[in-house]
Amino acid sequence: ACRLDFAQLGSTMSIMDSMKFVEAVASAVSTGLTEHELPVITAAEKSGIPRTTLMRRLSSPENSPFNLLELSQLSGLLDTRVSDLIAQAEALASKEGEAK
Repeated sequence: ACRLDFAQLGSTMSIMDSMKFVEAVASAVSTGLTEHELPVITAAEKSGIPRTTLMRRLSSPENSPFNLLELSQLSGLLDTRVSDLIAQAEALASKEGEAK
């Protein structure tokens, strides 16, 4: 599986901000699941991501971030594109950075 390469995102985030970003990615996925009324177990079954993996990605993104394949699998369920999930995450991470 491929890992999200922050250098290729075209973002101005520093390495220290990458932790906020992976947390924001998990938040964007969680929000999408809630908006589509998809429980984690259903999302796991429909996406092909093991339930325990999906739960770990959502609850501990700093230790176990989503990879691009997983985001691609989930984006289909959420009727969005991976790039839109990443853009949402960048916006969230940016807002958190401004608040501090």
